[in-house]
Amino acid sequence: MFADRGYEAVTLREIAKEIGYTHAVIYQHFPDKAHILAELSRETIELLIQNFDAIAAKHLRPKERLFATSRGLVEFCTAHPQQFRNVFFGPENRNGIRAGQYIDDIGRPLFQRFVQLFFDVANDEGLPSRNDMVVAHTWWYTIFGLATLMVIQGVVPELPDQTLVVEQTIATLWAGVQAVPRLPKSAIAKRSGRSNASKK
Repeated sequence: MFADRGYEAVTLREIAKEIGYTHAVIYQHFPDKAHILAELSRETIELLIQNFDAIAAKHLRPKERLFATSRGLVEFCTAHPQQFRNVFFGPENRNGIRAGQYIDDIGRPLFQRFVQLFFDVANDEGLPSRNDMVVAHTWWYTIFGLATLMVIQGVVPELPDQTLVVEQTIATLWAGVQAVPRLPKSAIAKRSGRSNASKK
């Protein structure tokens, strides 16, 4: 209901009616719909983590795990669009917490797994070690952005086989990781200093 009609448009009474209970019974378990969304979000992130762990366990080499879990993330999101929308397209204010911080908090175990895997890949493949965190974020955001577009758009125009886009994205990212020089620390520090100055 949240995914189809929007979080703000759905009431607890309507949720109760949909599942055949009185709204008083719902209140015994959830004080408001924000707590229902929180539970849905936690469940979805837990499923993503289980999916990540199950895929990672099937591959010995870190590079293979990185590629497989990247595919798995896109596949999970497109296979569960309603859950994905509830977590990532939900209201900006979530019980007094901004959506970005809220999602970061519940999604941290998943992201930490991904970062550790990327570090394992960098070590195993002999990639340059300069600021791998930035590169890990870049990989994550690209794959996550692709998943988001596929959930929103549904089908890639004039390209019904979406797996080709996923595979090309992974191949392009990998080629970039190997060939493109990392940002020097001085450039990152300069940018960071600029950002901090603009905040002041």
